[in-house]
Amino acid sequence: MRLDQAIAARFPEISRRRARELIAARRVLVNERAVSIASREVDEDDRIAVAEDEPEIAVIRETDDWVAADKPAGMPTQPARDRAQRSLEELLRLRYHAIWLVHRLDTPTSGVVLFARSQATAAELSALFAQSAIRKTYVAIVEGVMTDEQVVDTAVQGKEARTTFRPLRNDGVWTLVEVIIDTGRTHQIRIHAGSINHPVVGDRRYGSGAHAKRLMLHAWKLEHQRFGVLEAPLPTSFSLLTALPASAPPNQR
Repeated sequence: MRLDQAIAARFPEISRRRARELIAARRVLVNERAVSIASREVDEDDRIAVAEDEPEIAVIRETDDWVAADKPAGMPTQPARDRAQRSLEELLRLRYHAIWLVHRLDTPTSGVVLFARSQATAAELSALFAQSAIRKTYVAIVEGVMTDEQVVDTAVQGKEARTTFRPLRNDGVWTLVEVIIDTGRTHQIRIHAGSINHPVVGDRRYGSGAHAKRLMLHAWKLEHQRFGVLEAPLPTSFSLLTALPASAPPNQR
């Protein structure tokens, strides 16, 4: 079946004419690859995704080798199994055609994500992440008042994990913290924050009882001599408590 016919059949709300327009605008992915030919033949088991009304993704910086983007909270980093929501990877592939994911953020977490634009760069960057050579700095709002730096060095899912929480300011109820992770285990910050009775605000899975529109966790910076400092500005969904001087080092804030 032709791609435009397949889109009209799978998505009844999209006419065949509209399908051709979306294909021409490179807003259609087949098996996670952008396609621009309406007459392309597709099989029943081919995965088709249509990005008709998707948000613009803020690109922090790009080179011929890699691209760093600011992932919105609530958007998956990579395609979900049910394909119900477009992922950051899919949306960037519409723009850059060939990209490789080298690390991930949890869906409810916002912030900087780095993608490679060649297989060679993907292997290089993946190795740097695996070796913990890239400095990863997050910002979070946690429950309670934290006054001193705390280092949590307990295993996550049976693997070594180390997280440093540095309090920046508080309002007597919640505390804004800078978070440095030396490892990158799944849900590491959230698990460690909950383990010291300072769960991330909005994180019901790991003990937060606070009402929040989102998980108050943001991947702020990635740093390495390979690419310098990649910084994702704090989103407006964070409260005024999170207003940080853009250039001040941690010990001067």
